[in-house]
Amino acid sequence: MAVSYPYSLPAFADLLKISSIVWDIQRNDELSGSGDGRVWQAELAPPLWTGTVTLSDMYNAEAKQIAARIRKLHGAQEALFLYDPLSKYPQADPDGTKLGSAAVSVAALGADNASLSLKGLPAGYRLTVGDKLQVGYGGARSAFLEVSETVGADGQGVTPVFGVFPHLPAGFAAGLGVTLLLPACKCLVMPGSHNPGTASGPITSGATFKIIQKK
Repeated sequence: MAVSYPYSLPAFADLLKISSIVWDIQRNDELSGSGDGRVWQAELAPPLWTGTVTLSDMYNAEAKQIAARIRKLHGAQEALFLYDPLSKYPQADPDGTKLGSAAVSVAALGADNASLSLKGLPAGYRLTVGDKLQVGYGGARSAFLEVSETVGADGQGVTPVFGVFPHLPAGFAAGLGVTLLLPACKCLVMPGSHNPGTASGPITSGATFKIIQKK
């Protein structure tokens, strides 16, 4: 079977046995300050999601297959989709059964370019601070957003406008489809970050890699 990029969740993320992950943001700011504690900040580029992934000990054959998939990305030439293991489902719907097969989409955008509302949710469905959203836009682009305010859908399945992080990208619009179950970030493996692990007998341990969001 031919390799397809970016790697889908079944082709990569679902195969990982993650023992720990640091999911964070890389800001791209210029800072200056004064002796009295004042700080000036200019955002030179949008912040990017990052992840430092450590894999569990695994049999050598499993480790070889994961390492081969990472090498096939040709460094940072190709992308993959990866979800935060702590945010696979909304906190108020920990197995995704409440949402089911509902078709969720963006209902409206806030005037501040950092908020939106959703529609197509079950009545009363709750989104909690820290939940994640994946929204495809502009063809092959993908936004990975974090909920900044706890909200609930009304009887028609529409939420009030709520804050998200980071700011919405250019090309974002009402009507776009939203993924709430297994929301994934489109990323690259950071060059030089992949350690395939150390084999001892039948077990490989210490496999790690880092990712950074691809806009």
